[in-house]
Amino acid sequence: EETNKQFPTENVATIADCASVIEGVSRSRNALLNGDTKNYDWDSGYTCHQLGSGAIVVQLAQPFMIGSIR
Repeated sequence: EETNKQFPTENVATIADCASVIEGVSRSRNALLNGDTKNYDWDSGYTCHQLGSGAIVVQLAQPFMIGSIR
C-alpha cells in the first residue's frame, strides 16, 4: 500500500499556509504562526501552556512528514 507523504522544504506552520493554533494560551491568536521571531515580551508574541498539563497544538493545512521543530 503506497502512501502519499509530503516532506516540506520550508516552514509550513504559518498563517499564509493555513496553519492554526488549536490548543495553547496567547494574548494574540496568531502569535505563534505570524513569523515574527524578534518582537515579543511578557504580554505578546508567544504561545504557552502550563507545565504538567495541557499542550501547544498546531494544526497544519494537510498531513506532512516533519523533520524538525524549533
